[in-house]
Amino acid sequence: MKGRAMFDKMKQLFELQGKMKAVKKELESSIVEVESNNGQIKIVISGDQKIKSLEIADALIVKENKTDLCRDLASCFNEAVRKSQNLAASKMKEVSGINIPGL
Repeated sequence: MKGRAMFDKMKQLFELQGKMKAVKKELESSIVEVESNNGQIKIVISGDQKIKSLEIADALIVKENKTDLCRDLASCFNEAVRKSQNLAASKMKEVSGINIPGL
């Protein structure tokens, strides 16, 4: 009976591994969009935290706005990454039943 239980656990782990690969593939094709500064900055990031695009309004690209632009970009990037991580954690929890904070 002990061998059977181990076999069942291995089977469950193999199935979970397959589900995790499917989630990874789904996250790669999932998109999160974040806008900042009334839509003047837009970041598109995938569910696996790869930046797909960055748009900045021409009006923001002036020497006098450099400090504000850097601050707004950092804020927008952080928000995009946070949303992407939440999406990934949610998908992983669906598959595994385990909550993985900060994933």
